[in-house]
Amino acid sequence: MTDDRALVAMGARAALLLILAGCGGSDSGGPSTPPPPGEFRTLGGGNDVPERYTSDLWVHGEYAYTGTWGYRSVVGNALKVWHLDAAGAPTLVDSIITPGIVTVSDVEVSSDGTLLAFSGENGVGGGLYLYSLASPAHPAFIASYLVENGLHTATFGYIGGRRYIFAAKNPASPALMIFEIDPANATPIALTSTVPVPANYGHHDTFVRDGIAFVCAWNTGVLIYDVGDGVRGGSPQSPQLIASLVTAGGQVHNAWWFHNPVTGEKKYLFVGQEGPASIGSSSSGNIHVVDVSTLSRPREVASFGVPGAGTHNFWMDEARQVLYAAYYNGGVVALDVSGVLSGDLSSRLIARSLPGGAGDTYVWGVMLANGHLYASDMLSGLWELQTP
Repeated sequence: MTDDRALVAMGARAALLLILAGCGGSDSGGPSTPPPPGEFRTLGGGNDVPERYTSDLWVHGEYAYTGTWGYRSVVGNALKVWHLDAAGAPTLVDSIITPGIVTVSDVEVSSDGTLLAFSGENGVGGGLYLYSLASPAHPAFIASYLVENGLHTATFGYIGGRRYIFAAKNPASPALMIFEIDPANATPIALTSTVPVPANYGHHDTFVRDGIAFVCAWNTGVLIYDVGDGVRGGSPQSPQLIASLVTAGGQVHNAWWFHNPVTGEKKYLFVGQEGPASIGSSSSGNIHVVDVSTLSRPREVASFGVPGAGTHNFWMDEARQVLYAAYYNGGVVALDVSGVLSGDLSSRLIARSLPGGAGDTYVWGVMLANGHLYASDMLSGLWELQTP
């Protein structure tokens, strides 16, 4: 997320709201084999962060890492470290405070589990921070790279056997910044390239896969770059623009390129629209589905919305063909994305829940790990849910 608004927490938590819906048939673009209906059951969690708004999350092994956002009782300059018990329920074990920033906006662990990276926004200390996970309960600082106004998001990408971070520079001069990450070097974080993004409310998330980067650039739309796919000549040092598309309504915030292991297709890109919102009470924006079977000619083919709520970050269970979406005050949504996708996907809803209960739910992000779904809620903290 992340430039994204402020409000007040309210009362009850621990209740679940479940909405189940039937699935359409394949003749109308519905799923060929819909997953069985189920429910989100709360397995653990709750508000152990009452002083700050919780932001992004990442789970690796027995530990989870969450950021904090903006200003609640105190400023959101903390990274929280959680131990997950045998059932996966979180217990707070450490907090890393970074003076000089206002938000820890994006959190991620490298694929080999050795490094933790997070982006810091605003203040005098905004930028990219890198930590060792030799002791995963207590990350150890390695290096930082400061950027004026900070970084909105930062995600690992792996190109040609090398490790990079693709980061979104905050306005007023938004850009895609690509860093090479190598803790064995004297300079563990090295800027590789900077690609300006139109100043149209800037650059938000980046999704990188197979040497392709999908840059989510708000009302400029989705920008598709070759950053090393081995075909078009692009690289992290010299990204090459392939195509762009403004989805309906613009406000393009995040994306996930679905590689379907059942069909072998790499056809669909799911795009999140982040519309106007007020923390704790309201949000807006739909999920848009883009056909990228030909990357140079993307086209929107379907959408999904929750009345009175807007989507934020995604996670996919690709094996089951299920998209999980954080939906702010709308909670967590599970969507069947098997088969052909077209038109209104309302009939694809599998389940929806409010982890913190009515009035105390504002979900920022979701992640599937250890067989469970984890949700970071701005108001009520980190939750562990059983998937439907």
